[in-house]
Amino acid sequence: MPDMPMPLVSITIGVLLILQGLGFYFASDAQSLTAAIPAIPGALFVLLGFISLWAPPLRKHLMHVVMLLALLGAVMALVRGLPALNADPSPPAKVAELTADGSMTNIAATTALTSMHWAKVWDQLMMAGLCIVLLGLGIGSFVQARRSGTMDAARAQSN
Repeated sequence: MPDMPMPLVSITIGVLLILQGLGFYFASDAQSLTAAIPAIPGALFVLLGFISLWAPPLRKHLMHVVMLLALLGAVMALVRGLPALNADPSPPAKVAELTADGSMTNIAATTALTSMHWAKVWDQLMMAGLCIVLLGLGIGSFVQARRSGTMDAARAQSN
């Protein structure tokens, strides 16, 4: 199977991030804009992927920008997601705040906070995972391009 060109990989990962961001946004009860954050780098990956398909002379530079954005996306998502794994999903102060007016029981408040907490963690870790996959595929593509460029130069010298 031939390798998929990096612009198409960038577009594919970008679309997945957009779908993830929109999915978590519409699935959250509060419809928090922070749930849609993965859609932002996703849109950039799609945009840069399409531009590099339309302007091949810029492809190398644009894919380097995509790799930088993927690295930043992975680091930022991991910085937020990993500490949240050990955080208390339903701190007593938040539970007390939700149950103060009597409209929620302690169990309902704890359940709501816990599900919201884990949705945020999954959102961040999924973004990190997709960015890391893009970064890995991009680095592999750069290495392969470098090797084939070196082989092409060696062939040209031998002729």
